[in-house]
Amino acid sequence: MNDLRYNFSCIDFLNPNEKYRLYMACNNIFDIYKMNKDELHNISLLSNVSFDKLDMIRKIDFLEYRIFNNDIKITDIYSEDYPKILKYTYGAPIVLYYIGTLPKNSMVSVVGSRNPSDYGIRCAKNISCKLSLQGYIIVSGMARGIDGISHIAALESGISVGVLGNGIDICYPYDNKHIYKMLYNKGCLISEYPPQSSPKKKNFPQRNRIISGLSFCTIIVEASNKSGSLITANCALSQNRDVYCFPNYIDNGYNGTNLLIKEGAGVITDVDLFCQELKTIEINWKNIYYCKDS
Repeated sequence: MNDLRYNFSCIDFLNPNEKYRLYMACNNIFDIYKMNKDELHNISLLSNVSFDKLDMIRKIDFLEYRIFNNDIKITDIYSEDYPKILKYTYGAPIVLYYIGTLPKNSMVSVVGSRNPSDYGIRCAKNISCKLSLQGYIIVSGMARGIDGISHIAALESGISVGVLGNGIDICYPYDNKHIYKMLYNKGCLISEYPPQSSPKKKNFPQRNRIISGLSFCTIIVEASNKSGSLITANCALSQNRDVYCFPNYIDNGYNGTNLLIKEGAGVITDVDLFCQELKTIEINWKNIYYCKDS
């Protein structure tokens, strides 16, 4: 059962009079759980000990309520539905929250600049569309620019996965709300952060390891020398994933992919040829990871 009325009735450290006063001050049980700590303290008329207990319990209860009433599901690293390729990645999140269906097919991550050039936009659309048509699931971070473009292109003919740096019930950035809705309805949204977790700066480099960890290959479309996409590339390399990049001009501010290529990343000069080569990479990965449970 996941009903806040039931949860409220189970609180045994408040006597009937305290429960009555609390309810009358809030007008409904939902507000008892929803209001912030200061608001609750001002109207609760409870002792400090009782208030602290109530505040802790209501946070847990409200989190459960949101999970079970917002299509949010949970898996853990020992569950059958936890993505296998991520399961065997060092530092994988123990718990994942998700909306939709966790994908079974092979995944490829496509990331890049938040402010892409026309060239970057064309490359992202082309590679995401063609890989999706071949049955690959495109993973990205739902950020502005290349991420969002890749999601949309993939969803036109297949499935895409958005990995968030905040709670699964929060759309960030908000101007990508249309992409959030598309992933909600046709793809999958994943986060290691509990619902209601706000988007914090430190979360996004951390979530990049999930983007690369879900994928057997990471593609950097376009990036500056200080782009967050380079963090994703480094995560992929530390996870022994293949990293491929589109080459770019050396004087237009998107030299990050050229630096990765110089350091040994694969280069994509022909999308159709790359899609053929990717099949061999995929077979090698399946031989390594998909037989570990057998």
